Amino acid sequence: MRRIGVLILLSLVIFAIVFGGEGIVDTSKRLEPPSAEEPFGTDTLGRSLLTRTAGGLASSLVIASAVTVISTALGIILSYLYTLPRFPKEILLSVADTMKAVPSIVLALFLASLSGPGIMKLIAAISISHISDISRTAYSKTAMLMNEEFVEAERCIGARNSRVFFRIMLPHIMPYLAFQGVSIFLSAIIAESTISYLGCGIAAPQPSLGSILSEARPVMLSSPHTVLFPAVVLLLLGIALELIAISFSESDTASERSHQGELVGIAEVSSDRKT
Repeated sequence: MRRIGVLILLSLVIFAIVFGGEGIVDTSKRLEPPSAEEPFGTDTLGRSLLTRTAGGLASSLVIASAVTVISTALGIILSYLYTLPRFPKEILLSVADTMKAVPSIVLALFLASLSGPGIMKLIAAISISHISDISRTAYSKTAMLMNEEFVEAERCIGARNSRVFFRIMLPHIMPYLAFQGVSIFLSAIIAESTISYLGCGIAAPQPSLGSILSEARPVMLSSPHTVLFPAVVLLLLGIALELIAISFSESDTASERSHQGELVGIAEVSSDRKT
């Protein structure tokens, strides 16, 4: 299942790299149906839908990738901070839980509308909207490992907090953060498309799948190709990411038992070192 998802995702990435662009305005060719010259047809301004759809896909992938990297890095930082005894984790978790009361896409839309259009502003808005998810995941996995005997044994023999975290705890936290990262990537794709559809995302003339669908809304009945191809690309992207996320979930469940056995082995070694 993961291979199918990765194959679809790679095909879409190649499509975005090869054909992506803003398109050239030519009103004499507006709303032309798909043809050999223009496989996806043209939009309301005569621009190539193939070029703009690929460009919008590229924009979505770049924004989602940046949001995922920022969120994963934030998860690692928070996981480390949660191991510090004087870090006010209760306050941060209370703020994160309060943010969780508002759906992430609504919060991202609110922040994007305040900051205005632009890729960097959109990345910041979507990243902030996912702080609650990554914060709670980082805390739950860190708290679970902090109670393990091998971590306590390492601390008893005088290991520094940074060494205990980066050498022992982080390898067991990363799989969960990776799974969370795939979910955030998919959520960021949806958020970017929705915000751009509502006119608060990427500034024109740079394409976005959401803005392409928004521009096609008045003519979708008379020229359905203006909606069909961007929607199919967005659907394929969602299917690919969903397949990858499901495979991550299944592999995490299957590897949980092996992780438990590995933790027992580490605990035995640490106990021997302590003795």
